[in-house]
Amino acid sequence: MLRDRRKSRIIAEREDSAFVIVDFQEKLIPHIPNADSIRKNLSRIARAAGILRVPLLVTEQYPRGLGKTDPEIERAVGNVQCIEKISFSCFGEPKFLGRLKGMNVQTLLLGGIETHICIAQTALHALLAGYQVHVLVDAVGSREPAATKTAVNRIKEAGGIVSTTEMALYELMGKAGSPEFKEIQALLAE
Repeated sequence: MLRDRRKSRIIAEREDSAFVIVDFQEKLIPHIPNADSIRKNLSRIARAAGILRVPLLVTEQYPRGLGKTDPEIERAVGNVQCIEKISFSCFGEPKFLGRLKGMNVQTLLLGGIETHICIAQTALHALLAGYQVHVLVDAVGSREPAATKTAVNRIKEAGGIVSTTEMALYELMGKAGSPEFKEIQALLAE
C-alpha cells in the first residue's frame, strides 16, 4: 500500500489527475517572452485532456481588466467553462474549489501565467491542501524569466514536481499501443 501511495505521489496517473490552465489571458500574454510556446503547450494540454478523459479546469484572473482567455486556448478547451477569480491562488476561489472537489482527484498538473504569482500561489496552496502538484515548465511563464525560475524552484522545494507537457502526457498514457497513444503522438508532432 505504501509503495502504491508513493507512486501516486510521484507519477501522474489519469485516474486521479486534473489539468489546470491558469489565466492565459489576452492582456497578459503580450508581456510574456515565451507566450507562443506556452500557447502551443496549453493547447496540447487542453486537447489531450479530452483524448485521455482527464478533467480540465480553466481560470481567468479579473477578465474585465485582463481580458478573456486566449482564443486558441478557448477553442481547445471546448465546452469547459472558465472560472473567474480575483484571488491570485485558484484555491481562493470558491467556484474553483467546488469543481475541484467534484472531480475526486489527488494530482494537479499546472500550466498558465504568471508563474511567480498565480501559478506559484495555486501550487503552494494545493500542496498545503494535500494535493500532488506537477508544474509543467514548458507551459508556464512570467514577464521576467528570473521570476519563473524562482517560482519553479520554490514550488519544487515545497514538494511539487517539475515536469514538461510531453512528460506528463506520456505518464498519463502509461503505455503505447492504444488509440489514445496514436492521437497523443499526432498532437505532439504538430
